[in-house]
Amino acid sequence: MSDTGTWKIGYKDERDKKGIEKEYKSDTRLEKKWKDFERDVTRNPFYHPKPKRIEKLRDTPYPDGSWRYKKDPIRVVYYPEGSTKIVYPLAVSSATDIPYKKRSFK
Repeated sequence: MSDTGTWKIGYKDERDKKGIEKEYKSDTRLEKKWKDFERDVTRNPFYHPKPKRIEKLRDTPYPDGSWRYKKDPIRVVYYPEGSTKIVYPLAVSSATDIPYKKRSFK
């Protein structure tokens, strides 16, 4: 029996897939957490019992309806498409390098 839920991880094209894989495979800490991301969002991309693990993004350069998965040190921005039940990863990085964060240097 598979450990994943009814959702699947998908990519728009092969170039997109290779870019995402390159990012999380560039750091062994991120690569270890990638399986947790896959397991958690394929079960339910909109909710996780641990508070703030999954949150909807607002006011970011990503498409409306994008979400963020967080499990230190990994951050994944993804877009869940309800009609096909496919989760499209858009960006993956460490907490300090993920592009959706707004930084203020005071």
